[in-house]
Amino acid sequence: MEPIKRQRKESDPVYTIMLIPHKGRGPRSIHFRVSVLKKIGLVCGLLCLLGAGVVLKSSQTVYQAHQEQQELVAYRNEKAAQEQKIGKLLQENEAIEKEMAELSQLEEAVRSELGENTNQPSRSGIDRSQYLGQGGPQTPKVESVDIYAAQNKVLQEKIKDRKMTLDDLLGKLRETNRRKAARPDLWPTSGGTITSYFGGRSDPFGNRSYDWHPGIDIANDYGAPVYASASGTIEEAGWVSGYGRYVRIQHGYGYETAYGHMSEIAVQSGQDVKKGDVIGYVGSSGYSTGPHVHFEVLVNGQVTNPLESLR
Repeated sequence: MEPIKRQRKESDPVYTIMLIPHKGRGPRSIHFRVSVLKKIGLVCGLLCLLGAGVVLKSSQTVYQAHQEQQELVAYRNEKAAQEQKIGKLLQENEAIEKEMAELSQLEEAVRSELGENTNQPSRSGIDRSQYLGQGGPQTPKVESVDIYAAQNKVLQEKIKDRKMTLDDLLGKLRETNRRKAARPDLWPTSGGTITSYFGGRSDPFGNRSYDWHPGIDIANDYGAPVYASASGTIEEAGWVSGYGRYVRIQHGYGYETAYGHMSEIAVQSGQDVKKGDVIGYVGSSGYSTGPHVHFEVLVNGQVTNPLESLR
């Protein structure tokens, strides 16, 4: 055994490292064998391999975590975009509901202009049964968003077209009603008796001279209300020679009416009146033999027989 140990020692030389300080103490020496260095190197190598493995594993973990983080961010972004799109669609749905409400109001306005019952079923061509409210706890599917958007677009176009149609119809109806309101067809007093007709007549004061009467005379009780025969604007209100207390109304569409011999005038020039409003009271002012109202109808500036307009 001794020769073998000696042989190993001889094959495992010893190295010395001298540490010589600049001042003070004497030099020191460190002795070590090559085999020890090999062992230390082996341990260091193993530690380096282990460290490299740990670093590699850590890098993989970090990379995977980074990838998952990016996927999570992408998912959240996509989810946020979908939620934003769905929120926009919900807002569009609310707008559609408001549009439908406006359509209902337009429809009621049209029926009101027509004098129809506003509680009648819809005749606007829109099936409201498909818009009746429904719901549930489930959330919308992402793949359905585009379908909802397309449906909303189609509905909006239909609503837009229907509103334009109803607006046009309502405008025409209002124009028709304005024309009707401007036509002087309302009897200007409550009851009364025609005492003088339109056209040629003898003088009402007993003279044998011929007289042209531009309207009709309606006898009634003194102070009885005189009504506007049509809607319009008071063009003249005051005393006119021969007519006494006199009112002239401009109705538009070529129509005018005039009222004379009233005891009192209830309107003033420039005032708007509706058909049936009180404009004065029966009297005998001016060139008159007793309580009555003189009533004239002019069409495009020419006097016409009021009985052709009165209902």
